[in-house]
Amino acid sequence: MDISAVVVSFNSEKFLEQNLSSLFKQTVAFKQVIIVDNGSSDDSAGIIGKFPRLQKIISVTNRGYAAAANLGIASANADLVLIANADIYLADDFNQQVLRFFAEHPQTSMLAPLLLRFDRLTIDSAGQTYSLALHPREIGFNKKFDRARLCEREVFSVCGAATVFSRRDLEKLKIGAEYYDEDFFMFWEDFDIGWRAKLLGLKAFFAPQAVAYHFRSGTLKKTWLSRFSLAMSRPAELRYHLLKNRYLTLIKNFRFARFWWTLPFILGKDLLWTCALTIGAPKIIIAVAHSGDIFKRSLQKRRQIQGHE
Repeated sequence: MDISAVVVSFNSEKFLEQNLSSLFKQTVAFKQVIIVDNGSSDDSAGIIGKFPRLQKIISVTNRGYAAAANLGIASANADLVLIANADIYLADDFNQQVLRFFAEHPQTSMLAPLLLRFDRLTIDSAGQTYSLALHPREIGFNKKFDRARLCEREVFSVCGAATVFSRRDLEKLKIGAEYYDEDFFMFWEDFDIGWRAKLLGLKAFFAPQAVAYHFRSGTLKKTWLSRFSLAMSRPAELRYHLLKNRYLTLIKNFRFARFWWTLPFILGKDLLWTCALTIGAPKIIIAVAHSGDIFKRSLQKRRQIQGHE
């Protein structure tokens, strides 16, 4: 097997050099390293230019994370595809560990590496699960690495900061021309594709030996209130995507027979969630109300998914 890397970047000059250097320092080399730049206005172009072996896809506008990732996937021609944010960097043996895992576990469709914060002491994600209200939850989030019991296991989904896909199974996840749902623009697209994989009988695993380091909001404390605070601090345009994408995910993937018991938790959490995201910005509610075409498409995608379950 071989592996390609796709990095999605937008105004990421602070992280890009470390990110790209780690991709080219692998003990087992990537077949391709592809960067999709989403119309950056900082000095990302200057940093990208330092890496002559890099395959570049440059957009003049910000197409959103999902669309940019799809462009990169379409250009990747390896057996495995790493999709990564620009604010991560890889341990030198990352590819070696990933290839070993897929060789030993050929049923793997999606792989969650161990994501640590830049301090190398704190876990950022050990795969994804879901809360009682069906919000994504990063396993091990904010726990100390030296105190955690980590082992290879199946997980519900994979954190979008770094996901390794089987290219064969990526094609099974495709809806129309899209792998990631481009109506999401950004946020929740990782949880959505992971949930879709579950519905289609595909498996996601966590591999603690494959290590990457993720910046994220490094000061985020492990409390429910801090997550609301982080959401509220985002610009109204991004809060719109957070709210919209929550419901796109449910429309496409919620199945009453399995998750009927979550409905009281969904109603309670989403009341708080909607209030937190729209407080002081009622135009977000108006924008969601005007997104009828997007929600109609999500119903069509739901039917396509159901046709393959």
